[in-house]
Amino acid sequence: MKNWKGLLFALALVAVAVPALAQETVIGVYWDTDATEFVATLGGGTGTFHTAYVMVKDAEQVVGGMAFKLVLDPRILLVHTAYPNAINVGDPLAGVQVALLDPAIAFFGVPAQACVLTLTTLDELMTNAPLTITNHPGYPEPVIANALGEQRYVGGWTSYLTVPVPADDTSWGEMKTLFR
Repeated sequence: MKNWKGLLFALALVAVAVPALAQETVIGVYWDTDATEFVATLGGGTGTFHTAYVMVKDAEQVVGGMAFKLVLDPRILLVHTAYPNAINVGDPLAGVQVALLDPAIAFFGVPAQACVLTLTTLDELMTNAPLTITNHPGYPEPVIANALGEQRYVGGWTSYLTVPVPADDTSWGEMKTLFR
């Protein structure tokens, strides 16, 4: 009988501990489709384009849609937004609502994709330029909905982009001539 009570106690501890380990659900810009890379150091220059993904992370539910706004560092230019398998109303920079045609099964760390961003920095160099998800103007916070349309507010995430000064293959002799 004592073993049975010990098992119940252990199960009760697990039931209390598991929700405490759960991560906050967020919508963020990520540099990979697994929603693990939120800081990137990429090359820049005119004609250089970067792909980023707006993802719902740690939802632990079926995701049928979301609403958010994207705030970019002024040195980052949004060139194009694609909504694979979704319908959108609005624009990410002003506020967008996204309805997924096939709801995403977003359990156990699997993210749900909202859209794909094509970005450029032209010739701008930057360190830790922010890309922030905030609330859609129609909501007080970023929001996700399940497949039935039931909504809940979630957090907005800030990601970062660095475009470093390019390193040239310059000889020491060429460097010395700069100081003559």
